[in-house]
Amino acid sequence: MAGAAKWLTAIPLAHERNPLFWERDAGLLCLGLRELGRDARLVLLGEPAASPDAPLILGRLEDFKNPAWWSRWDAAGVVLNSWGAPRFEPVARAIKAAGLRLVVRLDSNGDKSPRLDVQRYFDFLSLYHRERSHPMPRLAAAFKTLLFYTVRAAHDGPMCAHLAHADLVTIESPAACERFSELLRRLGRADLVTRLRVLPHPVLDAFQPLTDGVKQPVILAAGRWKSPFKDAPKLARVLSAALSAEPSASAHLFGEGEALLRRELARLPDAVRARITLAGPVPHLDLVTAMQRAQVMLCTSRTESFHIASAEALCCGCAVVGPAEIPSMHWFTSEASGTLAADRSDARLAAAVGQELAAWRAGRRDPAKISATWRRRFTARAVAGEVLRLLEETIAQEPAGIR
Repeated sequence: MAGAAKWLTAIPLAHERNPLFWERDAGLLCLGLRELGRDARLVLLGEPAASPDAPLILGRLEDFKNPAWWSRWDAAGVVLNSWGAPRFEPVARAIKAAGLRLVVRLDSNGDKSPRLDVQRYFDFLSLYHRERSHPMPRLAAAFKTLLFYTVRAAHDGPMCAHLAHADLVTIESPAACERFSELLRRLGRADLVTRLRVLPHPVLDAFQPLTDGVKQPVILAAGRWKSPFKDAPKLARVLSAALSAEPSASAHLFGEGEALLRRELARLPDAVRARITLAGPVPHLDLVTAMQRAQVMLCTSRTESFHIASAEALCCGCAVVGPAEIPSMHWFTSEASGTLAADRSDARLAAAVGQELAAWRAGRRDPAKISATWRRRFTARAVAGEVLRLLEETIAQEPAGIR
């Protein structure tokens, strides 16, 4: 594999000259592989072309489903960000038919079927349809939840067929891996559990700590605040409680949705609101300075597959506070690097923020150690190295006749 011409990282989304593709997910993993000396290319949807000025290949969806199209790139394998979605099973099948190694990325918290937890799945779909302005989001969610629960061929069967093409299936945190493993066992697919591994999202190398290690009692939050998944009202309530109890602390909020945040913050006491700064949407790398100086990254989301902002904060030596319902938060807070709230209640989240600020005051947090611990796992170079290591490990376990 090391001598092959190319490695491809692919995601079936439209290119549209979006620079963010190079700052996260498949694009950043491509750059990580190139940093390791691999001739990697990012594959996106668009009018068919190979870019002369960027490591980029564009193709139509029908190309993605054609084994001959994948064969033409002389690649060793493909890391496919396909979410295990049944609609992309033909893409996974085409890659394997072309004779390439295949890694399927789930980008998931593990709750990919109502067979694992009906309520959690229904809640997710309700938010999904609400975010897309469905006129009856709960009704649509109820219909799909019932369908997927009662008819295996509607989702779970095709999802497993998709994953069966992969040499390696990856998910973003250990707790998510446990959840999804349990689902596969319930579906009678223990064979797929043996291919499942943890692989985090990559983080830009620019997210690193300052050498002076000076941190302030500042709470950060970043997200698309208009999204119901991010739960801006809860963020405002938690900050109100946390800042009321911590008069020396302040908060800086980043991301689109300022109008919604302003409405929610207007309900807070003046003394609290005066310590909250709304920065709005900013260039991605502008977050680095804020994360280098802050002590806490707060996540109040209803659900997350990973929460990249928290991973970036850890790489800057900033600790994380988030709810136990989000699997990645168990991992992010596990290395003297944050505080896990027992649940998403306002009181528990605010108390966790207070506990984390107290840990900084007591000298129980070391930003240099936090950063070093998580940069070993999360930089693009580290994630690229890990996916190659995991795949080599998987291949080594295959019977000699099928390698």
